[in-house]
Amino acid sequence: MFINSFSIIIPSFNDLRIIETIRSIKEQNYPSNKIEIIIMDGGSSQEVIEAIKNEICSNDILITEPDKGIFDGINKGLKLANNEILFALGSDDRFHSNEALQKINTKFDQTIDFLCVSIKYTDSHWKPVRNWQATYPSIFNIIFGRQIAHFGYFARKSMYRNIGYFNLKRTVAADFDYFLRVAKSRYKGSLIVEHLIDMKIGGNSSKNLKNVIKGNFDIFKAGFLHIGPLIFVHFLFKPFWKIKEFLTKNYNY
Repeated sequence: MFINSFSIIIPSFNDLRIIETIRSIKEQNYPSNKIEIIIMDGGSSQEVIEAIKNEICSNDILITEPDKGIFDGINKGLKLANNEILFALGSDDRFHSNEALQKINTKFDQTIDFLCVSIKYTDSHWKPVRNWQATYPSIFNIIFGRQIAHFGYFARKSMYRNIGYFNLKRTVAADFDYFLRVAKSRYKGSLIVEHLIDMKIGGNSSKNLKNVIKGNFDIFKAGFLHIGPLIFVHFLFKPFWKIKEFLTKNYNY
C-alpha cells in the first residue's frame, strides 16, 4: 500500500490546548517521517511557545509572527508545506482516534485530489454536540444548504496552487468561498463518512449574535459572486441541515 506524506497546519495564538492537538498527531499509528506539523503562531506568550517546542521534533516547523487571522495563518502554513497532502487542524481540535491517518491514507489513492471526512463538534470535555457528516463540495450540495468543514478536508498541494488559497477579504467565509471554487473546478474527491476529527465548538464566527450575522452576510457575498441569486436557496435549506446535525450528535458511523 502506498504511504502518503501529510503536512498538518495548525494556526495558533495563546492556546495551550494545542498541546493535546499535537499529541493526537504524534500518537497516530502512521510513519512519523511521513507527517510534518507546521504551527503558525500569531505571537503567543513565551510559556505557550516553550510548551509547543517541548512537543514537536526537528522535522516540524514552528513560526511565530503576527498574522491577519486564522485563514492568514493557514495560508502561510500551506505555502510552507513540504509534503504532498495538506490538512489544517484547529489548535483546540484533535484526531478522534490513533488510526485516523491510516484510514485517510487507505482512501487517498492516486485517483483523487481531495478527501472530506466527518467531524463532530464537541464541548470542552470532548462530549459530542453536533455531528457534521462529510459532504462533497459540489455546486448542487452548496446550493441546497450544505457546507463543507475545512478542518475535515485533505487536499493535494497542487490544488491550492491552481485554485488559490483562502481569500483573506472573506474574514469569516474564506472557507465557503474556497469550496465554491473547488465545486466549480474539475478536481475529483471522495468522502469518508466515519467520524475522524473532533472539533471543539465556539469558533469566532459563532461566538455571539453579531458574529453570526456578520458571518452569514460574508457567506452571502461570497455565494452571490459564484452562484448569483441561487445563494438564497442555500440560506433557505441551511437551517434544516444544522438541525439534523444537532439531532444526530450521538450517531456513530
